[in-house]
Amino acid sequence: MRLHSLFLFLVVPLVLGPYFSHGAETVAVDKTFNGREIKVMSGRIIQVQLEEAGAAGYVWEIQDLDAAHFEVVSVRTEPPDKPGLVGGPVKKVWLIRVKEKGYADLQFFHYRPWEGKDKAANTFRLKVRIL
Repeated sequence: MRLHSLFLFLVVPLVLGPYFSHGAETVAVDKTFNGREIKVMSGRIIQVQLEEAGAAGYVWEIQDLDAAHFEVVSVRTEPPDKPGLVGGPVKKVWLIRVKEKGYADLQFFHYRPWEGKDKAANTFRLKVRIL
């Protein structure tokens, strides 16, 4: 009986937890999602990961965030995949909580701050349907 109870207490939540969780599960997107639409449940997290050419002065910045639908939880920069590569691209990662049901866009510009977003070298746009 003890072994059965231990199994139910430890193993079942690990296996079934993701199916019954109402927590902030994460939907990860990268540059391959540019221009696409995703469906996300309200309360979930979208992780946007974009490669940044920081050594050349280019940064990714989120533009005109729809505060009714999104909340930026954190922004971080991760080192290059190849350690020791001086001046190599880095990854900028945003964790964005989805709030209210509806349709909204996330848009990012890759530009040099002193040149302005009008001279962006690249853009990233994600259409989000919030359920």
